[in-house]
Amino acid sequence: MSELTKEYLDKKLDSQTVEIKSYVDDRVDGLATKKDLENLVISVEEKIDDLAVMVARGFEEVKKELDVRTQVENLDHRMVRIEQALNIKS
Repeated sequence: MSELTKEYLDKKLDSQTVEIKSYVDDRVDGLATKKDLENLVISVEEKIDDLAVMVARGFEEVKKELDVRTQVENLDHRMVRIEQALNIKS
């Protein structure tokens, strides 16, 4: 009788083990692997770098448009020439 109980328990444990494994596999299926997460981190870092470059370029363009020093110098030079032509002292 003890053999029957041992066989019964072994079968029950085996079937429960299969059920548990199946349940866990179903839950784990589709989750990201360590490699997937590493690739995601690399991808995010690349996107951050790309955005940083785009923002920096954008600021450079804005700075160029706002930098009017050359225009002011040209206007000052023209104003001096006009004043000299009209004999006006500032």
